Formats: sequence, C-alpha cells, structure tokens
Amino acid sequence: MEGVEAFRLFLALKGEALREEVRSRFPRLVPLLKALGEEVEAQGEAFRLARPLRLSWFAPLLAAHLAHLSQEERLLALERLVEAAHASAEAGEPWVEGDGLLAAARAFQRGSEALLKGRYREALHRLGEGLGLLEAAGLPFPAAALGLLALAQEGFRPGGKGRQTARKALERAQTPFAKELAARVLQTTEEGPRKP
Repeated sequence: MEGVEAFRLFLALKGEALREEVRSRFPRLVPLLKALGEEVEAQGEAFRLARPLRLSWFAPLLAAHLAHLSQEERLLALERLVEAAHASAEAGEPWVEGDGLLAAARAFQRGSEALLKGRYREALHRLGEGLGLLEAAGLPFPAAALGLLALAQEGFRPGGKGRQTARKALERAQTPFAKELAARVLQTTEEGPRKP
C-alpha cells in the first residue's frame, strides 16, 4: 500500500510520526507532502494530520485499506476507529452510512452518543452491536471499545462489571484515548460505586 491515501492512513493511525519512521516507510516523501498540502503539519521532527480524527473521512479510508494492514496495524486501526466514533459523537456529526466496518463504526458512534447523554442501557446495546459486528467480521475487540463499554457498564450498574472490563481494556490499550477511558473507570470504581 503506497501513495497519498496510504500516507494519510499511516498518519491517522500513528497520530504523530517521527521523520525517521515516515522516511523509512515512505521514501518518496516530498510528493506526498505536496499532494496533502495543508492537511499535514510538520512540527520539529514529527508529522501529524492537521484535521481532527472523525468517522466522516477516517471510516471510509480504513474500510478501503483494512485488508492491506498487518494484524498489529489492524488492532491499532480499530482503536482509532472507535476514537473517531467517539469524537464524531462529541461533535454531533451525522452517522456514517454503509455496511461492514462502516456499520460497526456507526454502532460505536451511536453508543458514544448514548453514553454522553447518560443513556447507559442504550449505550450498552449499541456498543455491543458494534463489537458483535467486529466479531462477525473476524476482527478483534479494540481496547477503546472495551473502555467505552466499561463506562456504560459502570453507569448502568455501578460496582458491576465495569471494573473487570476496564482492566481488559487497559491490558490491550495502544492509544492514549483507550488508556484514559480504562483509567477513568478504574479510578471511579476505586473511589466507590457511582456514575462515571
């Protein structure tokens, strides 16, 4: 996988990538930087995408290139997909349309919306739907989804399964977002059962 879309996906997965890593993966970097223009920021020795991670652009890009990713990259990509779903829910963006991975992304976005509004039962249902769609596709459960699920579990039934799910999420977490979700549930449950 090469070219502009591959570079965009690479930066979306990494969040921030050092120049050395970028050059080793994309030796013809200058044409890619020119093609993406202001979409890429360079700060010191690091590159990152200038636009925020949202499902509207990330989910279709990932769906188109998921088959080309290694197993390790897939897990990271799924974590970033859930992060994008949550960010899209926070921003009030429309749900993504489509089947397969896009349907899972939509379920995670709807679950995040419900969670943000304190509708924990609905959040549990929608997040479970997203996890079920990933399972049916033979994809692993991302830690970020487990972190959101733990928040919903703790909100629905304080002192219940949330702590156990958060521990699983923290063990698998590859992104700061996933780690923060799991840590929030663990901190909440250590202080005593209450709504997150």
